[in-house]
Amino acid sequence: MRHVALFLILAIALLSTVAYAATVSVSTATYQAQNGVYYQVTGNLNVVSNGFFVAQSSSTASSQPCPWSAGGTCTTALTTGDWYYSVTVSLTANTPPSTTYKVTVLWNQGTGYAQMGSLTFTTPSTITAGQSMTFIFDTGSTSFSAPAGIVITVG
Repeated sequence: MRHVALFLILAIALLSTVAYAATVSVSTATYQAQNGVYYQVTGNLNVVSNGFFVAQSSSTASSQPCPWSAGGTCTTALTTGDWYYSVTVSLTANTPPSTTYKVTVLWNQGTGYAQMGSLTFTTPSTITAGQSMTFIFDTGSTSFSAPAGIVITVG
């Protein structure tokens, strides 16, 4: 019995030393569907959701396809007081020049996904990585239920 107790103490001490000397590594990961927003993006573009805002004034819809304008905006028709959803698209060094893309936003308010809007744009003939453009989609409503999910498709 005494030998068993000594053996257990020795085993615990040995395992404690091994566990203490073990290397621990930490890594981070970026997920494509954080915060209820799912991104489906082709064309070597970066896309970010900016969230919901209230339109302070009305405006007409942009002509389609929107020509690329660094820092510019492409929008559906906006009505004063309506909520709108904003998305930013940025160029990368590998974005194809003179290519037309469609930005589509679907949202689910608990009754299934419905299209909020769709806009098109054409990349410039000379790509400058890091340039971005904002796309605005009127929800058509002054109030809404918090969405259960949003899908942003660019392609």
